[in-house]
Amino acid sequence: METVTKKTVSIEYAGIKQAVPDDLTLASILTQIGLAEDTPVRIVPTKEGFAIIPQTEKN
Repeated sequence: METVTKKTVSIEYAGIKQAVPDDLTLASILTQIGLAEDTPVRIVPTKEGFAIIPQTEKN
């Protein structure tokens, strides 16, 4: 029998790393770090998880 375990993912925002459960949505993560749910972001993979970079420039 295989045991199912929850995983945590590390996110980095403004130079601060935070561990979050793997079942959060992106909107929940943005709210947790103090951004609006509709903030456009760029997600960059890292060794531990990913970095969130808010996109403040208009194209």
